[in-house]
Amino acid sequence: MSDNVMYDSPTEFLHEVASSGNRCMAQSVIPRDDGSYVCACSCESWEVVAPSREEGLRLARRHTNS
Repeated sequence: MSDNVMYDSPTEFLHEVASSGNRCMAQSVIPRDDGSYVCACSCESWEVVAPSREEGLRLARRHTNS
């Protein structure tokens, strides 16, 4: 995988996430039918529900200290 994920193909990115060994390689913020967002990380030890997309992104950044 290159230093910039924008240059990697989706397949390369997903392969890297799958082989990350429970490290924080990728986070997701996915809308739910009720208007909230479920947020999770590839480390498999973090999952929360946020009231907005912005709050989900903030929580993901806090989770990864970035």
